[in-house]
Amino acid sequence: MCYRKHLRQVRRARRRAKAQQRALLTLELEGFVALTLHTVTETLTVPIEREVGAQVADTLREALRERRRALKTEAGQLRRDGGENAYRQGKAQSEPAAPSRAAPLLPTANPTDQTPPLGEVPAPQS
Repeated sequence: MCYRKHLRQVRRARRRAKAQQRALLTLELEGFVALTLHTVTETLTVPIEREVGAQVADTLREALRERRRALKTEAGQLRRDGGENAYRQGKAQSEPAAPSRAAPLLPTANPTDQTPPLGEVPAPQS
């Protein structure tokens, strides 16, 4: 899966968990009277007392907090991995081509620094 697509899905899941936390707070303020459990084939509604509702809310709040923390960690890891990949791709594109195996270029000397051929007298330098 593409890094950006996966990061987008993680961010969407984080927003959804945050909205669920807000909804849980609203329901807790109003007071729980029943819980409904859903499976693929059945639905079960259970009436509950106020004290049990507070315990359920605490458990759900902690579960949502852990979920958001895990998603935050995953998003950070995806950003780091994506940044490393982008850095590597950018570095690979900007690297110069390897030098060829041709004869190395020697710096050209100044004509006055060269030694004269045999038999010639060097010219005086000023």
